[in-house]
Amino acid sequence: MDEKEKNVEYQDITIERIGDDESIMKMTLNRPEKLNALTFPMLKEMREVFEEIRFDRSIRVLVITGAGRGFCSGMDHAGGASGGHINPKDGNPNPGAPDPEGERMNFHHETKTFKALRELDIPVIAGINGPCVGAGFDLACLSDLAVASSNARYQVAYVKRGLYADLGGFWAIPKIVGWRLAMEMMFTGKFLSAEEGHEAGITNYLVDEEQFESKLEDFAKEVASGPPIGQKVGKLMAYKTMSMDYERALDLSAMVLPLVTLSDDRAEGVRAFLEKRDGNFSGF
Repeated sequence: MDEKEKNVEYQDITIERIGDDESIMKMTLNRPEKLNALTFPMLKEMREVFEEIRFDRSIRVLVITGAGRGFCSGMDHAGGASGGHINPKDGNPNPGAPDPEGERMNFHHETKTFKALRELDIPVIAGINGPCVGAGFDLACLSDLAVASSNARYQVAYVKRGLYADLGGFWAIPKIVGWRLAMEMMFTGKFLSAEEGHEAGITNYLVDEEQFESKLEDFAKEVASGPPIGQKVGKLMAYKTMSMDYERALDLSAMVLPLVTLSDDRAEGVRAFLEKRDGNFSGF
């Protein structure tokens, strides 16, 4: 990300580089008056950042958090393509009517952003500072790691609107909290408290509100200090082998292992071990 891109100002998100070497990109969803509900223009801004990060080796970790008292309260369909059908009886707009083409276009727009997030090979940390609901819960579950404040709470809100967790929650939530709890949340819209969510495995760390920002940054720095190539390949292998049997997974591992063993990071790891010090990894 060059200097021009670093200085881009967005309407509904903010981005900043943090850490001693600025290797951590922090994205803040910035609609606090709406508990950071996602709009279609906001999704476009997020996708642009995700796509820039993919080609910037200086960024080792992405942190996503929310402004104000919430992480993300779901989708706000403002700015979308679906406007409802025209009532054939009087020619007036009918906002409640189905608009299949508009819904298809909106869903395509949503999924492009969530796919762009999943395609990131660097670690992604969700900083859950408050309510994490609907599409916001999907966003958190599609992140690799999570730190939560005691103000967090979680809900699969779609079912309350006659829908399902269509942005990937149906795929990710059972893998994180287990089948029984995932089905209960997806069938009933049950809320989980911050403590219940942590016990279920949604978060790596749960801290008091006063400690949240410092813990989130410290954790991001810890992750960013690791070997980028090993981290990226480890993440790739975890996702690619999720549905494979053990033998096929090992065969794939044998194919990608040279990418790691022949890297400068691997050599630095060996030197650091022999010299009894922390590694200083370059990502090459």
